[in-house]
Amino acid sequence: MIVEIVEIGIMKSNEIRKGGFNLKATVLVDNIGTEIATGEWGLSIYIEQAGKNILLDTGASNRFLVNAKALEKDIGAVDYGVLSHAHYDHANGMQAFFEENENAKFYLQKGTGENCYFKKWFIHKYIGIPKHILTRQKDRIEYVTGKYKLYENVYLIPHTTKGLETIGAANKMYIRDGRRWRPDDFAHEQSLVIEEEDGLIILTAVRMVAQTIL
Repeated sequence: MIVEIVEIGIMKSNEIRKGGFNLKATVLVDNIGTEIATGEWGLSIYIEQAGKNILLDTGASNRFLVNAKALEKDIGAVDYGVLSHAHYDHANGMQAFFEENENAKFYLQKGTGENCYFKKWFIHKYIGIPKHILTRQKDRIEYVTGKYKLYENVYLIPHTTKGLETIGAANKMYIRDGRRWRPDDFAHEQSLVIEEEDGLIILTAVRMVAQTIL
């Protein structure tokens, strides 16, 4: 089977089409920017596939909304919101999304919490999702586990590689677990996998992944 991997962080144009696949992905915001859409240190992608609209991540602010309007993408028409992982540069626009879109659920891995930190020297700096968003928007948030079918031929896949906590420690990323600190094992991460006739499209906004999808 052919596996198509979309390298999110290095896209240089706002719109991509994969030949042979029924998918259109528009980068609403990333760290590059264009004449049409200004950039920030964050990521948000608008995906149109089989008559459905998916928003993958919301960037570091409401910038994705501003760019969506410039790119003529309707956030109100999004059917599914997906968070790739629980860091601020992918999640800080979540509240803006909920205010713009009245119906869509937002899908998070069950391991997602307001507990991601970066350690520098003896200081732990919070780098997670907006504080209180999980309680404030609890009716709009769906937690998933394992291989989750979003809709026909579209799945959310957790990262199950063993020993990821060693990568967390090496990158000084930690999870606050009550009064205890432990290296991040990235249980909050997931990939969006779309099965097309010609193969798979895997959209992942993280670079630490080394797993077998099938």
